[in-house]
Amino acid sequence: MEGLWVPADVHAGFGVALVSVWTDLLVLTDGRCYRWWTGEVDRIGHRTYTYCPVETPATAAHDVARVREILRARQPERAEPSADPV
Repeated sequence: MEGLWVPADVHAGFGVALVSVWTDLLVLTDGRCYRWWTGEVDRIGHRTYTYCPVETPATAAHDVARVREILRARQPERAEPSADPV
């Protein structure tokens, strides 16, 4: 997602990789597909997830970047915590 200017943290282990993109936006891959929350909920309040095959990483990156922008509009980045806790 570097080419889209989307900062992210990658965590790998136990056969999966997790990419933390934004608050409530985590992309999971098991090497076969990418999965992430679409930013939407169904009629009973469950989160709706989508996926993209790993053979099309550019498509996944663009879709995740679009969801990130939706989530950013809903909840701007939180301020950094104070270095001196009270």
